[in-house]
Amino acid sequence: MAEQLVPKDRIPWRHLALFGWLPSLLKVFAYRVLLGYRIGRGVRFSFGGIVVGKSVEIGDQVEIGFLAVVQGKTIKIGRYSSVGMMSYLSCEAIEMGEDAKIREQVYVGGPQLPESRFALGSRTIILQLTSINPTKPVIIGDDTGIGGHCLIFTHGAWLSALDGYPVNYEPVTLGKSVWLPWRVFVMPGSTIGDGTVIGANSLVSGAIPANSLAVGSPAKVIRSAPEFPRRLSENERAALVQTIMAEFDRYVRYSGVTVGEQGPFRAYRFGRKAWRLLWLRGAALGSVKRGDTVLTEAALPQEMLAQLRDEGVYWLDHGVRLVRDA
Repeated sequence: MAEQLVPKDRIPWRHLALFGWLPSLLKVFAYRVLLGYRIGRGVRFSFGGIVVGKSVEIGDQVEIGFLAVVQGKTIKIGRYSSVGMMSYLSCEAIEMGEDAKIREQVYVGGPQLPESRFALGSRTIILQLTSINPTKPVIIGDDTGIGGHCLIFTHGAWLSALDGYPVNYEPVTLGKSVWLPWRVFVMPGSTIGDGTVIGANSLVSGAIPANSLAVGSPAKVIRSAPEFPRRLSENERAALVQTIMAEFDRYVRYSGVTVGEQGPFRAYRFGRKAWRLLWLRGAALGSVKRGDTVLTEAALPQEMLAQLRDEGVYWLDHGVRLVRDA
C-alpha cells in the first residue's frame, strides 16, 4: 500500500496514553505546566477525556466527559460548557461559547482545510449522535438547540465532477435561537435565520429566512413572521413563567431536592448542597452572593449584569427578552 501523503491519526493515541489516564486535578496541572494551556477554575476531566491543541483556552467550570476527544490547532471553550461522554471534536479551529452543551457521542470532524472552523454559540445544546462536518466553517448562533441524529454537512462529493456529477463545498450558518429537532439534515451552503424552527426529519437546502417554520424534504416555509412565532402579552408571559417555575419545583422535588423559602429567596437543598434563587418580579435586586441565581422579569442594565458576573451570580434575564421583542 502506498504511503499516505498527509498522514493523520483520528485518535491522538500518544496524547491519550500520556494524559488520558490521569485524574482530573493532575491532568489540569499537566496541561497548564507542560503544555501551556490556559485553564480556568473548577475544570473537570473524566477518565480518557483529553484536549489536544497548540493554543488552548478553557474557561471556568468546564467538563470534558469520559473518553471525549477535542483536538484542533486553536481551541477556546467558554465557562460552564461541557463535552459529553465519547464525543469527538476535530477541527482546525474550535470555539464554544459560555454554557454550551455537547451531549454524548456527538461527532464533529471530517476533511480539514485551513479555513475549517466549528463555532458554537453560548447557551446552545447539541444532542446525542449528531454528526457535523466542518470542512468549511460551521457557525451556530447563541441560544440554538440541535436535536439528536441531526446531520450538518459542508461538503458533498463522491462521484467525479469530471463526469458531470455535483461537488459542493460551502459553509453552513445557523442563526441565533434556531431549533433543529431530531433527524434534520442540513446540506452544504445552507443558512437558517434567527428564531427559525425546522420540522423533524426535514432536509434543509439553501436559505431559510428568520422567524420561520419550515418543514419537509426539501424544507419549505409554512409559517413566518408576524404570525410565527406568536407574540405573547406581558400577562401571558408572566403566567407562563409562573407555570414553568411550578413545574421546575415539581421536577426537582421528584428528584429528591427539598424546596423551601428563605426570605426573598427560593431555597433548594440536595444532601449537603444548597442553592438559592431570587425571583425578581419588578422588585429591586437585594443582597445576593456567589452561587445564587437571579430570575428577573424586568430588564437589568448591562452594568448590573456585569456586576453579577464578577460576583459569581447566575441570572436568567427574562426581562431582556421582553425588551428585545417589544
